[in-house]
Amino acid sequence: MHRLLIVDDEEIIVNGLYEIFSSMRALDLDVYKAYSGEEAIEWLNRTRIDIVLTDIRMPEINGLELMDIIHRSWPQCRVIFLTGYDEFEYVYKAIQHNGVSYILKTEDHDKVISVVEEAIKEIQKGIKIEDLIHKAKEQMNMARDLFQKDYFIHLLHGDPSLNITKLQFEQLEIPMYPDKPVILLLGHVDNIPADLSYWDKIQYLYSVKLVMSRYLNTNTRSVNVLNESYRFVLFIQPKELQAANSEQPETAAFYAKTISFLKGTLEVIQAACTESINASISFALGGEPCVWEDVSKKYHSLNQLLNFRIGTGIEMLLIDKEFKNNILNTASEVPELEAGSEALEGILRQKELHTLELYLESGQRDKFFETLIRLIDPLKAIRSKNSNIAIEAYYKVALSLLSYINRCKLTQKIAFCIDQNRLMRIDKHESWEEGVEYIYSLSDIIFKIQSEEQNKRADSEINHIQGFIEQHLSEDLSLVRLAEQVYLNPSYLSRLYKQVTGTNLSDFIDNARRKKAKELLEKQSVKIHEVAKSVGYESAASFTRFFRKVAGCSPQEYHEAYLTGKQMTTK
Repeated sequence: MHRLLIVDDEEIIVNGLYEIFSSMRALDLDVYKAYSGEEAIEWLNRTRIDIVLTDIRMPEINGLELMDIIHRSWPQCRVIFLTGYDEFEYVYKAIQHNGVSYILKTEDHDKVISVVEEAIKEIQKGIKIEDLIHKAKEQMNMARDLFQKDYFIHLLHGDPSLNITKLQFEQLEIPMYPDKPVILLLGHVDNIPADLSYWDKIQYLYSVKLVMSRYLNTNTRSVNVLNESYRFVLFIQPKELQAANSEQPETAAFYAKTISFLKGTLEVIQAACTESINASISFALGGEPCVWEDVSKKYHSLNQLLNFRIGTGIEMLLIDKEFKNNILNTASEVPELEAGSEALEGILRQKELHTLELYLESGQRDKFFETLIRLIDPLKAIRSKNSNIAIEAYYKVALSLLSYINRCKLTQKIAFCIDQNRLMRIDKHESWEEGVEYIYSLSDIIFKIQSEEQNKRADSEINHIQGFIEQHLSEDLSLVRLAEQVYLNPSYLSRLYKQVTGTNLSDFIDNARRKKAKELLEKQSVKIHEVAKSVGYESAASFTRFFRKVAGCSPQEYHEAYLTGKQMTTK
C-alpha cells in the first residue's frame, strides 16, 4: 500500500482531493491530508510518505521548501506540484529533479488522478531491480566482506579480546565510527527455496543484500553481514555523523531521524524483495542506538524479537522498544533465545541441531519436522537401549524441546495433552522407535500451542483496534494512527487485519461509520452536519455521498423514513 499526502492551505481543495483518492480502492492508497507545510512536515516525521500532492504557493513554508525537506527525509518520494500558469517559472527549477512533476490547477480531476497513477507506476517500476541482481557477481568484494564478517560475528558473540578502535575499523574498511552509538537491525528471509545449491543460495541472499543497500545507503552508513543462521545483521549509523571528537548537540536528533527513516524504508525493501526475487523478509529493529560494547546483548534481544510472531505467514517489521511497551504483550510472554550448542558427532551435527532450534523458535513447522526426521528417525533401527549414540541423539533433541518448553512456560498447557515426564526418561519408552514417536507427538503439540498463542495475540490486536475505531469515529483513523495504538508497523497491521478477518480494515471503518450514522439519524431531532462530524466527515456533502454509497439512500431520506415508520430498503 502506497501513502499519498495532500497539502494545500485551501481546505476545500484538500478535502475534495482526499475524498476522491480515499474512495479509489483500486489504487490501494493510504491517504493523508495537511492544510499547511508545517502539518505536512509532521506527517513526514511520523511515517514514510510515497507521494506528495502539494500546492506550490503556501504561507510560511512553500512547496519548494517542502520539497527539499521531503527529499532529505524520504529520497524515493514522488512530488507533484499544483500550480497556475503564472507560476510556471517558479516551478521550473523544481521539476528538474527526479521524481518531481506538476499539474495545472485548471486541470480536471481525471488529470490529477492520471498523474498520481503514473507516480504509482514509477514507484512500482523502481522496485523491480533485476539489473542489480544480474550485477551481484561483479560487485562482490569477497576478501573484504569475509574479514568484515568474521570481525562482526566475533563482536556479536561478545568476544572480549576484540578491539573496537578507529585503527581496526580503518584496516577493515568499516565505514563507521567506533566511538559513536550504533543502531542494530536483523533481517530474516522467510522463504528461501529449499532446492537451491549452496552457491545459488549465497547469490540469492546477496541479491537481497543489494536491495537493502540500494535503499539504506541514501541516508545511512552501514555494514551488512550474514550470521551463522543466514540472518542479515546490519550495523547502522546516521550519515550526518562527523568524525569530530566533541559531541554533536544534534546527535540524538540524527539517530531519531535515522530510526524513523528505517521504519518507513524497510517496508519498501520488503516490497522490492517480493517484487524482484520473490523473497519474503522480516525485520527486527533496535528502536534505540547502543554503544558497541553492548552490541552482543542487543543482538540476542533482537534475535528473540524476530522469533516472536503475531499471526502467521506474513513478513514482519517489529521494533524492540515499541513492541516491549505494548500493553497487549508482556515481556514474560516472550521466549529468550538460547545462546548456542556444542558440536555434535555423527548424525547430530551442530548445524542440524541449531537449525532445528531456529525452526522451532520461529514457528516453521514443516521445516522443523523435515530436520527432526533426519536427526532422529535413524534411531528407530537401533535395538539396544544402551547405545551411547542413540542416548546422545535422543537427549540432545529432548533437551532442545525441554529448553523451549521452560522458556515459553508451556508446562501446564502441555500437561493437558501428553505426559511430559516421559521426555527425559528413556526408561519410560519400550524402544527407541517409541521414543522417537513420542518426540514427534510432543513436537506437534508444541506447534499447536504456539499457533494458538500467535492467533490469540493477533485476535487481541484486532479486537483492540476495532474497539478504538468504534470509540473514535469522529477523529483521525488513518492507518498510521491506528498502527500507533498497537505499536505495529502500518503495512504490517493492514496485512495482519486482512489475514485474521478476511476483510480490509477500511471496510470495517466504513461499516462502523454507517452503523453509527444510522443510530444518530434515528433520533427525533438531528442535524445532518452534526451527524457528519460525529462519524469523521468535515462536510455534510461528503458525508451524504458516503452514506448514499454504503446505505443506498441519502441521510435525510433515511431519517424521514425512520420517523414516519416507512419501510425502506437499505444496505
